[in-house]
Amino acid sequence: MCIKQILKKFAHPRVPAPQITLLPKWEKEEVEAVNITADMLQHRKHHIVLRSPIPLKTMSSGVVGSGLGWNQTFVNRHVDKGYSCSNHREEMMNYLREKGFDPLETVGMMTAVVLDDVSYKWMEHGGLSIFVVVTAGVGNAVDATHSESHSSEFIPGTINTWIFINAKITEEAFIQGMVTATEAKVRALEDQKVIDSVTGTYATGTSTDSILIAATQRGEQHDFAGTITALGKLISKAVYWCTRESIQKSQKRK
Repeated sequence: MCIKQILKKFAHPRVPAPQITLLPKWEKEEVEAVNITADMLQHRKHHIVLRSPIPLKTMSSGVVGSGLGWNQTFVNRHVDKGYSCSNHREEMMNYLREKGFDPLETVGMMTAVVLDDVSYKWMEHGGLSIFVVVTAGVGNAVDATHSESHSSEFIPGTINTWIFINAKITEEAFIQGMVTATEAKVRALEDQKVIDSVTGTYATGTSTDSILIAATQRGEQHDFAGTITALGKLISKAVYWCTRESIQKSQKRK
C-alpha cells in the first residue's frame, strides 16, 4: 500500500504562530468504525470510568485533560461536598495515578453527586450515533444572569456532562455542540423547576458545571452541531433526557 504525505497547519497553543505537521495519507483507507456505547461504561465505588479502544479527539472543561486533546480514558470522580484542596488539579492527577490511569490520556472530572444518580443514553438516527452520560445535582444551583450574587468559592462540579460522538466532526461542531448541550441542560433545569436559592429565579446550571465532547473521528463527517442539525438534534435530546433523569434521581434522595 502506497503512503503519501500531506501538510496540516494547526494553531500553536501558546503563541500566535502556526504549527506544521506531516501526516500520512493512505491511498486506500482501511479504518474500522468504532462506536462508544454503554458497554464501555464502568461504575465503581468512587468513580465512573469509560475506556475507549481508540484515542478520541476531545474538548473539555475537566479538572484534568481540559481544552483540546486526544484522550482514551474518561473519569468522573465522586468527592465529598466539603472537599477542599489548595491544588485540586495536582490532587486529581495523583488520584488518577493511584487508580492506574494515565493523566496524560485521561479527562478527569469531580462531582459531589452520588454516583448512583448517573443517567446515560445511547441514541442513533440515520447512521449517526452518540452516547451521553450525566451526573446532576442542584444543591448549588445558580442563575447565570445573577451570578454576581454568589460566592466565587470552588465547589466540586455538580452537573458533569459527557457527550461521545461516533463520527468525524470539525472544531466548529465541537463548539456548537457545547452550545447545543448547554441550551438543552438549561431547559431541563427549567422543566424541573430548579431555583437559584439566593436570587429566587430559575437556575441555568450550577457554579462549577463541566462538559466533555469526544469524537471517534471516524466515519461520516459532520461540520455542524447546531440545534437544527442532525448531530445537534441528537445532542439536545440526549442531554435533556439525561440531565432531567439525573436531577430526578438526586431529588428523590432529599
